[in-house]
Amino acid sequence: MKAILAGTGWRAGFYHRIAEKIPELLTITGVYSHREGYIQNLEEALRAEHDCVIVSTSKEQFLPLMKELKERGERVFSETTFLNLTEDEQDVLIGMDGYAAEQYPYTPLYGSIISSLHWIGLVSQIRLSGLHNHHAAAIARKVLSLGVAMPDEISSADFPYRILKTASRDGLCNGTEMEECTRKLRILRFGGKLFINDFSSNQYHSVFYGKEIEIRGERGVITEKGIITVNDDGKHIELPFVFHRDDYHDFRGIDYVTAGEHMVWKNRFPGRGLTDDEVGIAELLYLFSEHSEGYPIREGILDARLGKML
Repeated sequence: MKAILAGTGWRAGFYHRIAEKIPELLTITGVYSHREGYIQNLEEALRAEHDCVIVSTSKEQFLPLMKELKERGERVFSETTFLNLTEDEQDVLIGMDGYAAEQYPYTPLYGSIISSLHWIGLVSQIRLSGLHNHHAAAIARKVLSLGVAMPDEISSADFPYRILKTASRDGLCNGTEMEECTRKLRILRFGGKLFINDFSSNQYHSVFYGKEIEIRGERGVITEKGIITVNDDGKHIELPFVFHRDDYHDFRGIDYVTAGEHMVWKNRFPGRGLTDDEVGIAELLYLFSEHSEGYPIREGILDARLGKML
């Protein structure tokens, strides 16, 4: 698939790495940006051969660009979130041809959990600590089968605190400086369903926190560690998740995930040395290139509407 990449920020780097590691999946034929050294005119950028436009811009540039791409009939893969738009602005884009790049349901951990839900029967509750805003909403909407539903009731609590800074987007720190953080707890009820989100502002970039998830169904529980349920004879069984990686040191190059003897998730592009997030994006790009069922823009907008409440 040939794509024009709109944007040069940190998240745009995902697509350069995927194009480098999986050239049969993605070729970037041009980069559109207001920065010097790039094509700064959209019409000129769109002259390059392409099947779609990957949008990874700032929130200020996002809406005007998306509206123009919609008017031009371009197919879009939107890395930029819809979180910062009003509902009226979202409505302008909701029927647009393309995908929202919501990778988390396709990453090894969350993909394994979602594919294992049938083990625990009808699901009524999810407690999540590890994702924020629209990303957390995407997992909750999928697990609880919420569709377009919004909560009937919301409770919240914010707790400010200080803790050692151990990492950032640039990598690990030496852990000698303190940072100010906020822990945000949200409890959302959807009729007979419950979503609890517990997220700290530095959670993506701290060695102190991991991803925690607990999903309760009628026949058991799924956590980030595996499945706890009963077999057909009613006997208790535990099926731990095992992540089969090429390199356990830097958590890259995952091949597949098992729960007991069952394979619950498989990497379509093994051995490429991608991070889990990049693996999820690559899977979405594949579905997008095949015009398969994936993550339409409408779903990304619904994630953003629920995510604003978190």
